[in-house]
Amino acid sequence: MDQLVSKGDKKYSFAEYMAMEDTSVEKHDFYHGEIFAMAGATAKHHQIAQNINAALITRFKPDGCFISLEGMRLELVEENFYLYPDVFLTCDERDKKNDLFKKFPSIIFEVISDSTALYDKEVKLKYYKRIESLRYYVLVSQKEVMVEVYARIDNSQIWKYQTFEALSEIIEFDRLGFSLPLTVIYDTISFEKVEESK
Repeated sequence: MDQLVSKGDKKYSFAEYMAMEDTSVEKHDFYHGEIFAMAGATAKHHQIAQNINAALITRFKPDGCFISLEGMRLELVEENFYLYPDVFLTCDERDKKNDLFKKFPSIIFEVISDSTALYDKEVKLKYYKRIESLRYYVLVSQKEVMVEVYARIDNSQIWKYQTFEALSEIIEFDRLGFSLPLTVIYDTISFEKVEESK
């Protein structure tokens, strides 16, 4: 998702939001009564998300885990905050019982753009860190080779922050038993070379 578009000043109840999502072609984030339409994403955004999704499916689908690619709601605050992460994984048994939204992800990926960077790095980060099941939050740039990883230390509220900026690097998600090379994340993605000033 490359942009959020407000649906106006009207405040919606949770029931109204869910009813609207049942019939709407486009998807919407719901934040304390406000509804935001998810505008179209770039081809790079979709390709990066698909690359990550494919890697997760290969590793975790045999374990019976659920992997979402831009299509499943995540509940952050009951009846008040719901959104659609670009990619997330949940292996929690409690999530298998709910087809409307998930609540217990272990890793979330967001592909960021200029228009959503602040939302992804501040608002979402603040709420994602409150999810007890979450072990990793990963921000992936579509403008350059740049991946930011927030990793929860043990089961605390302390998070470690790391950046990865070379295609030769491999991100180790030790708590999930999963490795993700940047070459996989950025497979088929090309970036314009910026010529250095002489």
